[in-house]
Amino acid sequence: MSARVRLYYPADGFGELICWRLESAYSHATIEFDGKIFSATVPRVVAVGLSDPDFGMPPRKGCCFEIRLTEEEAARALTYCQNMVGMGYDLLAIAGWAFRIQSMQRLKQPYCFELVYDALAVAGVFSTSKRLVTGDQLLVDLYATGRVMNAASNRSQLPEYEQRQKPPVIIPVPPL
Repeated sequence: MSARVRLYYPADGFGELICWRLESAYSHATIEFDGKIFSATVPRVVAVGLSDPDFGMPPRKGCCFEIRLTEEEAARALTYCQNMVGMGYDLLAIAGWAFRIQSMQRLKQPYCFELVYDALAVAGVFSTSKRLVTGDQLLVDLYATGRVMNAASNRSQLPEYEQRQKPPVIIPVPPL
């Protein structure tokens, strides 16, 4: 069993701004189970098919990482994602993200990288979750678990990106 973590390159000026602010190559992240992509995006968390023009690859560009999960882990992560569908995007978190103020964020309203991190933490891949996390930090942590089944990115650059980014905030695993 597996999940696919998709890390997206910017598709527009807002995506470029996100990459600039995060000092990251990635502007967005989603997680996929059985042909369904889950994404935290304005205005809410959505579940869409693989051919969705906003999240499918193609037309979007980026990297897709296959993450090894047991059936039980995949079921927990999928349940978490399904429970999050329709949850509002934390608009206040945009200000928190811009100024790195964690108190402006709500645990039940993650942004894209946090949704993916939360789902994998609920599954048991990570022992904690994180806020104010970037795609690069997510990917470094995934590689550290030994669960990445493919190497679709230049792994040698990841520590460089991750080291120059501000550290994320560690939080408990969200409830299922």
